[in-house]
Amino acid sequence: MFIGHRFLINIFLIFFSTCISAESNQIDEISNIEGVFLDFNYPDKKVQMIADRTFILSDEVFELQGVSITSESADKTLNINSSIATYDQSSNKIYMEDSVKFVTKFKDKQIFITSEKLQYDIHEENLRGYERSIVTFNDLKVISSNFSFMQSGEDTKAIFQDGKISINLSNEISTGMANKVTVFFNRNEVFLEGDAAFGQDGLLIKSDFIHYDISKNKIIKSLNSNIEKSI
Repeated sequence: MFIGHRFLINIFLIFFSTCISAESNQIDEISNIEGVFLDFNYPDKKVQMIADRTFILSDEVFELQGVSITSESADKTLNINSSIATYDQSSNKIYMEDSVKFVTKFKDKQIFITSEKLQYDIHEENLRGYERSIVTFNDLKVISSNFSFMQSGEDTKAIFQDGKISINLSNEISTGMANKVTVFFNRNEVFLEGDAAFGQDGLLIKSDFIHYDISKNKIIKSLNSNIEKSI
């Protein structure tokens, strides 16, 4: 399924093992590889990873510097860049850090994510963030320190813990927050759950649950709500 990258990495490991009896400075040179290109071939997509420099940490763990990852399928593209990353071949996960930038495009939509640390699953094409991250989608911005981003079939969504949102439509900014914020990007919908609050048109709605439609710029549903004037 993804023979290409295993073949290239195995070449590096075979070369490294044949020189294991060399002097320590020679081993350091062998474990430091410049200009690495890895190709992952799946039935439904193609993933490429390029790094300026790679350090072999173990048989299946590699540190990458100046890394760029691209993924292309029939209906979407994805690109991630970071200064440093650790690639675990056994789990197909990449732990990226230092100025991480993620962008994905599907149909007429585009999502940007910036963070200092992100975890990317190459096979599942899922993304997780455990530090302050900013997600931008058209007129929507979400800030959270713990989120997961998933693309499955036609659904593209993100779940944010303790998320804060802002929506800029027609020169008016609406803001909200909740213990859990779920965004369905393909449906232009936002769900706020748990101590939810949403401010719009001078009013602040506090609720257990709020369903907001971005395209219609209106709240579709709320549960156990109180409405008060914004300060």
